[in-house]
Amino acid sequence: MHIATNFRKLAPRQAEALTHRARGLSNKETAEAMQCSVANVTNLLAECFYKLHARNSTEAVAKAVKHGFIQFALIASVLSGIGTDAQEQLRTRIQRRPTIRTIRIHNNREGIV
Repeated sequence: MHIATNFRKLAPRQAEALTHRARGLSNKETAEAMQCSVANVTNLLAECFYKLHARNSTEAVAKAVKHGFIQFALIASVLSGIGTDAQEQLRTRIQRRPTIRTIRIHNNREGIV
């Protein structure tokens, strides 16, 4: 299987949304920062994933930084500009997000739940 290595350049708003994601903001927080709807942010990030051939935000951010679509220095300067309390809150907020997996059982003949 051949994986495409040619990435399409991100539009300015897409790069902005991905930069906010790199800072750890949720879609709602990104929408507030960009003064748009949450649906718009979702669409912008989906386009980023598509253009960068990424499966998730982490992979999209890594590829965007690697290929110069977003500036790592900008992200680092934003993170270094916040105080230690805010850094700790950001760290614990990210750690608190649980991973939820849904398992469906088909053809449950015995009635076991």
